[in-house]
Amino acid sequence: MCGARYGQVSLTEILGGKGKRNMKKTLIVLLLVGVVSFGCQQKQIITQLEVGRSKLLNAGLTMEAVEHLERAEVEEVNKVEPRALLIIAYSNAISTRAAEMFNVETRFQSERARLLNQLGEFEIKKILEILGERHRVQKDAVQVLIDRGAPVVPFVLDNLVKDRNHEAHDDFFQILKQIGGEGVDTILETVQDNATPIAVKVKLIRTVGEIGDATATAGLERLHDSIADEGLKMEVDTALYLLGHPEYKEKIIAGLSDANVVVRRAAAKALVSLNDAPTAKIVEALKDVDDTVRMDAAKALQKYHDANAVDNLVEVLNSGADSEEKQAAKMKQAAMDTLHLYAEKGMADGLAARFIELLTNSEVTDPDNRLRMVQLLKKPVLIKQVEEADQYDNLPHKIYQIYEAETNDMVKDEFIKLLDVIEQDDGDGIE
Repeated sequence: MCGARYGQVSLTEILGGKGKRNMKKTLIVLLLVGVVSFGCQQKQIITQLEVGRSKLLNAGLTMEAVEHLERAEVEEVNKVEPRALLIIAYSNAISTRAAEMFNVETRFQSERARLLNQLGEFEIKKILEILGERHRVQKDAVQVLIDRGAPVVPFVLDNLVKDRNHEAHDDFFQILKQIGGEGVDTILETVQDNATPIAVKVKLIRTVGEIGDATATAGLERLHDSIADEGLKMEVDTALYLLGHPEYKEKIIAGLSDANVVVRRAAAKALVSLNDAPTAKIVEALKDVDDTVRMDAAKALQKYHDANAVDNLVEVLNSGADSEEKQAAKMKQAAMDTLHLYAEKGMADGLAARFIELLTNSEVTDPDNRLRMVQLLKKPVLIKQVEEADQYDNLPHKIYQIYEAETNDMVKDEFIKLLDVIEQDDGDGIE
């Protein structure tokens, strides 16, 4: 609240004369009101920085934001935030071609390069903070940090280790990957630090593998010898394989049957990166007790096709209830995607009839699993299987019977959509 305390002195004492009390009292009060009002107005002034920030991050008015932020860079005593926002604004104007439209692309590129070279610790931290807020300029802010290169790496790693700006962690790993070999040594040092959480270590080792810089081999081998965690060792084996060392392939395959679930998870995650993976081992991994292992095995089978996987994939799809298990839901989605792919490739003939049989015999007890099967049955390739099935089987009529017996509203709604598609394809409808 704007205002002032004026002490205990009376107006009579201030003015001195009794006869002029009323007039002078009025003048003094008006003067004081004016001063206080002016002070309030001064406090309510919106700065160029505030306007520029709002236009850039909230309104998407990049060209207008640049004007305000350029003034803010001059006016503000602390240049950190105006410079961080301004380089993002220049980047966004260039990437969206707004700068080209207004014939200022060359100037914006030059100014961006100037700010990029000046980007220091505090500006980098400010951009990381902005990334954590998730704005429409996200990609441009990410690109700024990638272009700045190695100086960014320690601050990105610090955010990951201390779990700051958690919403932007996927972006942070992408930044590290794109910066590439320049940051590998610092990444490996962070992996060796006891303060780094295991989950972060896992992702950092994977990132080193994805960077693919062969010069990281020696550092990874030293890391392998210095760590005790078997799961991390398997992650290192995978990274070394990705860096061009095929001798680690056998270790990865062997990891699929390891007693340590962390090792099996690391091995399953690596499957999609292998050349000539043994599909029989992957199909077997679909029976693992761990949902993450089964999920990655299902994903790997999208790359390495094996018709023998269909039975196990159907079992994955119909395994347990997943109403409160996010990982189980992801696993079943992977199984759905793989089954759909196999049906399209002609590797899952009779899949529609199999689903209908399971649903008819009430072998799919969880409504979420029934919902997934009906969603798959709606796919054109499975609709075709229904239409081309032996008329004696009368699959459309069986679907209608299953629909009538269904008790879950969401599943019933999905059945109605399925029946509508079948009726549209079959002008005679369902008898």
